[in-house]
Amino acid sequence: MGYVIAMGSQLGLMIALPLIVCVLIGIMIDRKLSTFPFGLLASVFAGIVLTVVDVYKIVIPFLEKRSEENNKK
Repeated sequence: MGYVIAMGSQLGLMIALPLIVCVLIGIMIDRKLSTFPFGLLASVFAGIVLTVVDVYKIVIPFLEKRSEENNKK
């Protein structure tokens, strides 16, 4: 049970953190270059891509491990 709670916490951070950082970077880029909303949109897209990749790297091994455990039973 503790493993699942730890994974949930880790997934929450891995989803929120890249998006927040990318939004802040996008806002700073837009302020510096006066290109609102293009820098923000590009950074949000980059944040979504990073989030999907990070979640994929975490969830796939968990699902494979769970599948192996179910196959042994």
